[in-house]
Amino acid sequence: MNAPPPPMPAHWHCYRWTGERRTYDGESARRPPHLVVQDISPQEWKQIAAASPAFMASDVPPLEVPHWLLRPARMIKATFEQPGKASAWYRDQVSELSPSFLTDHDKDSSRQAEQLAAAEERLSWGGDVVGGWYLRGSGFASVQVVACRANRIRPTIPCPMR
Repeated sequence: MNAPPPPMPAHWHCYRWTGERRTYDGESARRPPHLVVQDISPQEWKQIAAASPAFMASDVPPLEVPHWLLRPARMIKATFEQPGKASAWYRDQVSELSPSFLTDHDKDSSRQAEQLAAAEERLSWGGDVVGGWYLRGSGFASVQVVACRANRIRPTIPCPMR
């Protein structure tokens, strides 16, 4: 007997970070203080987040995408209830950043179209979308759309906007 599909998220939170590669490569501020390999309660997630002021204060993308939801709501750039609107926001961010991409490979319009179509499809079934690009000079950009209430990877992480 087939299990029913997971419910669609209530909404998606959107995040964008642009900064120095060396900041992005420093993993300590991108990792909460405890490795969690199984689901835990929303209260336990809050305790883990509170135990790491450096992680909570950092706007550098976390190592695990759903961990954005542990961070303060002020880091959210946009929120959408419809996957199509979240996809449009993601597409707009990529279009804005594209001229600064380091490589021609990343700037290639047909490759970008494929990636954007994949992002739209992933959001349509309730997934997260993550993009990261090296920029001219020593920069890096990350654009992420994270399903909230409930995230399929970490369904018990509480929404930062409660």
